[in-house]
Amino acid sequence: MKARFTTVEFPVFSDFIVHVEIARNLEKAIKKYPSIADLSQKEDDEADALTVYDGGQICFIFLKSNVSVGTIAHEAFHATEHMMKRFDVKLKGETPAYHLGYLVNQIFRFVRNK
Repeated sequence: MKARFTTVEFPVFSDFIVHVEIARNLEKAIKKYPSIADLSQKEDDEADALTVYDGGQICFIFLKSNVSVGTIAHEAFHATEHMMKRFDVKLKGETPAYHLGYLVNQIFRFVRNK
């Protein structure tokens, strides 16, 4: 399986981007991006997903193809949390909830090829 990716943009938050990549080997996929390669911890081969954020405008989510909806939601929460902290938005209420739901839906559709 060749790795594939998509990006989810959030124009309301200064074009914050979540890069979502599906890959067989997460550690190898992360190494393609020098800005985050050193930020990730050594990945367990059994892990289904990982979120890495460098503090800028892009957050990376790496997933294996057999990822569950629960894992998608888990990693999307981390990405949403990074975005909210970046723009000093409290992590409660409708703003983070809406953006989390949107991100989970976009990732789910991407994983399911829809």
